Amino acid sequence: RSVYADDGIELQYEVLGDGPAIVLLHGALVGRAAFSRQRKVLAEKYRLILVSERAHDGSDATLPEDYGFATSEVRDVVTVMDAEKVERTHVIAHSSGGATAFLLARQHPQRVDRLVLIEPTLHNLLPPEGLAPVVSDFEAIKRARETGSDEATMRACMDTIAGDAWRALDDDAKTKRLTKLVPMASIVVPHLKGLLEIEVSPADLIALAAPTLLFYGGASFDFEALIAAAWSRHRPDIELITIAGASHNLHHEHPDVVNPLIIDFLDTTPRL
Repeated sequence: RSVYADDGIELQYEVLGDGPAIVLLHGALVGRAAFSRQRKVLAEKYRLILVSERAHDGSDATLPEDYGFATSEVRDVVTVMDAEKVERTHVIAHSSGGATAFLLARQHPQRVDRLVLIEPTLHNLLPPEGLAPVVSDFEAIKRARETGSDEATMRACMDTIAGDAWRALDDDAKTKRLTKLVPMASIVVPHLKGLLEIEVSPADLIALAAPTLLFYGGASFDFEALIAAAWSRHRPDIELITIAGASHNLHHEHPDVVNPLIIDFLDTTPRL
C-alpha cells in the first residue's frame, strides 16, 4: 500500500494479518525484509504494518528539507498510521528504525502501546570514547560520497558498518550486493548524519513511558554494548535480553529465541 507524505512523496508499506496493530520499522539498507523471520508468526495474532523507509524496497529516495529522525522520520510513520486509521499501536523496531520508534514514543506517547527495540541506534547515549569511532566511520563514508561514485559510497558504508558477515564475502558476492544497494547511495550520508544528530539523554530514557523490551547481540558492534549499558544504568526496570554470539541482526539469526519472547511480552497487556 502507499500514502503521500506531507512533502508529496509516496510512502510505501505493507499490511499483513489481522488483530491488534504492530508497526514494524526496519534499519538502514535492509527494508521490510528485515522482519522476514517474524512476519508469519506475528501475523497469526496481529495486524502488521511494515513501513518502508524512503529509498528502501524501491521507494522514492527524495528526502524533505527538514529530514531528520525527530522530524520527517517520525512524521512518515504517523502518516502511515493515520492512513490505516491506527490510533495506538505496538512498535517493533531494529537499528535506526529503533531510533525512530523511540522518538515516536517520546513525541506521541498516546499512540504507542508497547515497544520492542532491537539494538536501537541512539549514538548520543555513548560516552565520548565510544562515540569517537562512530563519528570517524561517518566521516569516512562522507568523504567517499564527496569524492567517489554511488558504488564507492556504498562500499565505504559496508566496509565500515556492515560487520564480519560483509567482510567474509568474496569480491563477486560483494559486487552483487553493492549493485542492489546503489539506489540507496544518496540517502546514506543524510541518514547517518541524522542518527548523530538525535538528541537523547539519560533523562529521555527515564521519561520513556511505554513498556519496553530490549534486545542486544553479544557479538554485535562495540558501541552497541555501550548503549545497552546506558539503558541498564538508567532504566534497570526494563528487561534487556542479550543473546550470546548474536550480531546486530540478532532477530534474523535467532528467531527461535526472539519471536516467543516478543509474543510473550506483547501478550502480557490487554489486546488493543
